[in-house]
Amino acid sequence: MSTAYLYPKITLDKIYGSGLGLCPRPSPKACTWLPQDPLALEMLTGGMLSVAGDMPVVCAASVATTAGIRLLEEAGFASPKVKRYNDGNEHDRQVSHLLNQGFKIILQHTPHPSENIPGAYWIKPSLLSFLNNKGNLAQMVEPANLPSRRILPPEQLGRSVPTSSKPAVIKAATAESTGGGFDVVICRSIDDLRSAETLFRHCPQVVAEEYLTMDRNLCLNYAIMHTGQIVYLGSAEQITDPCGKYYGNWIDTDSQAPSAAIEMGMQVARKGFAKGYWGILGIDMAVLEDKRIFIFDLNFRLNGSTAALILADSIARTHGQPAMRLTNIRARGSYREMIATLYMAMDRGLFLPLTSCAPRPAKNIPDRPRASGLVLGSSRCQIMERCQELESLGLETLRP
Repeated sequence: MSTAYLYPKITLDKIYGSGLGLCPRPSPKACTWLPQDPLALEMLTGGMLSVAGDMPVVCAASVATTAGIRLLEEAGFASPKVKRYNDGNEHDRQVSHLLNQGFKIILQHTPHPSENIPGAYWIKPSLLSFLNNKGNLAQMVEPANLPSRRILPPEQLGRSVPTSSKPAVIKAATAESTGGGFDVVICRSIDDLRSAETLFRHCPQVVAEEYLTMDRNLCLNYAIMHTGQIVYLGSAEQITDPCGKYYGNWIDTDSQAPSAAIEMGMQVARKGFAKGYWGILGIDMAVLEDKRIFIFDLNFRLNGSTAALILADSIARTHGQPAMRLTNIRARGSYREMIATLYMAMDRGLFLPLTSCAPRPAKNIPDRPRASGLVLGSSRCQIMERCQELESLGLETLRP
């Protein structure tokens, strides 16, 4: 086994405290507003293996493969404590085993009411739902730091939201988990509004928010320690397509947040702890061309950029590469071929893997192996060149 030489600035067990296990898998009964790709949902279970520390992680077997864990160790990360599962029943058995050992469970996503286990979690699931519901944003953020927004029933969208001057952003206001921009529709026409009305028809309310023309779209990450201390972890620039779907992050000097933005986030983190939350908080902020800053989403959970930001300083020192791009990868060949190519990319200093996934032969499961990690370089320009080099090796980097 390789000796770890990439050190997180902090690990999850130090943030959350002892006696807790991480269960990132979203409930199949409560994932309407999450990616619908089964393999993408399995990938979510392994995103924090590199920064978990001594915390056990209930992780899909397709992600916690022997070859995949070995790849992380060879990349320089400490060996994670994984509790593998192959299906929903085995997942539930792993959770029960942790509970029987005296652990409480950290949720990434709110469970379906029928699956709620009273007293099993580090905080009440109802608090997790409240904090992540976009309809409650104004209760956590100062009015001056919010874009103009209204809350209304979805059936009123077609006649209540003007789109003549610029687009409207419509978001689900829901107690269910959301992520990746799948609960957001950018409406540029009446037809778009009607489509949003149909999409959100089962939500009691939606948020109609002004469209922000952003100079930078940032995600600031904070660790709200179990002791109440708040640690700013850094910021990453989000990569999204014109519809608002998430494709990764830039982490470099240009992704650093203004000091005013950092303090805005600290205020939100303090409010979250006062309500009973501790753990990771990600805050989506828009920096406009005139330097105004608005908070447009709160993620009281582990974020796509969390592990990368916790590791960024150590990676930059060790590899001498100050710029990074967090991205998902699809391979053209088999899982074994992908792993071999990832080793080659690591040796060339192109890419640092954070997760990998071997698809299982099953109905409706995509069969192309996946990975996620950091493309390394001295600048964004060089990183884009290296993305092309990775693609020439058979590793397709996903881009908007």
